[in-house]
Amino acid sequence: MQRRWANISLAIALAFFLLSLGFRHNPVAPYILAGSLASLAGGVADWFAVTALFRHPLGLTWLPHTSIIAKNRDRIIDAIVVLVQNELLSLEFITTTLNHFNVVDLLVQWLRAEGESEPDVIQRLLPEVLDLLPVDRLGQMLADYLDHQAENWSVADMLAEWIKWLIQSEKDRDLFRFLGREAQSVLNTVQFTEDLERRLKAMIEHYSKTTTKKLLVGVLESLGTIDYRELSESIRIYLIEWMDSEQAFEQFELALVRIRLGLKEQTKIRHTAEEIKMHLVHQIPWADLLERGVDRLKIAARDGSLEREIARWGSEIADGLVSDPARREHVEDLIKELALGLLNRYHPVIGRLVHDNLKSMDEREWIDKLEWYVGRDLQWIRINGALVGGFVGLIMEVVLRLTHVGL
Repeated sequence: MQRRWANISLAIALAFFLLSLGFRHNPVAPYILAGSLASLAGGVADWFAVTALFRHPLGLTWLPHTSIIAKNRDRIIDAIVVLVQNELLSLEFITTTLNHFNVVDLLVQWLRAEGESEPDVIQRLLPEVLDLLPVDRLGQMLADYLDHQAENWSVADMLAEWIKWLIQSEKDRDLFRFLGREAQSVLNTVQFTEDLERRLKAMIEHYSKTTTKKLLVGVLESLGTIDYRELSESIRIYLIEWMDSEQAFEQFELALVRIRLGLKEQTKIRHTAEEIKMHLVHQIPWADLLERGVDRLKIAARDGSLEREIARWGSEIADGLVSDPARREHVEDLIKELALGLLNRYHPVIGRLVHDNLKSMDEREWIDKLEWYVGRDLQWIRINGALVGGFVGLIMEVVLRLTHVGL
């Protein structure tokens, strides 16, 4: 559109020039002639300048300093890359901008906004996406991958390192307490007490095989000295008290150390651990588990429970960040540290993306895009050149006439 108006301005200047020649005896003709000539000169000069930026005017390739952008394409691309990477999106600028942001506040707002959003996205989109998954093939791929990777996993070393971490981090005490609570819940059941009573009675009967021992046990039982229920209850109480003692924990910790040494040093134990690992990997129906997991995910997505659960998790995380300043500060520092680490590592990619994208264009596309973005404004240079040139030419003619220089 602007190019058309620029051409019209030249046509108008030419028309006034021809009109002034046709009516050259008219007193106004000299003024029109001077203005139209200056307008033509300014318009044509600006047309040449604007055209020379993008192509050769009139197709004259021998004219010097024309098609400037095409000839300097590589230099212009390099300059744009430097401008974007080192000026507009420099490391210092992005780092400073990121440090001024309160990332946790934005995260909390996003988590709460997600919790208040409509559930249509997950309810409608996720099941459709999951239906597209080739579950059977993915399940077989998963099984093959785990089967192959399991051969490179030393479960004995992994268990040994896990036990080492337990002891060094003092998490073994938490594990001991958990196991102790579970054991005590078993000891407090009626079934355990009755089973212990039966076993004590069977053990004493097995011990008293001789006539003398049988007679002694019979006498003690008849006198009520041996009460199996009371004995089993005493043993149960003793076991519970012992598990709460520091000596029990020391024995547990010593057992962990021995297990770790066995996993590290004893070939038989290591071999047994590897056999158990491979047996489990081969026996677990990975494909069925994956299929069931996908089916449950579909159901949860359709009935809205997945959306509600995700919203609940997001709300709980947001509330935790708001109520805990220490955690809030830690998350803020962690996010910024990770972001800056990624930025330092991949910042040169920005320049490469700009460079490769511009380089991928052919010369015609490159020129057309530049002309589309900036050429429209450059056409106003032509229009302004014609207008300003005509005005200046008219003023000069008036000044010459008034001073009689042109007479």
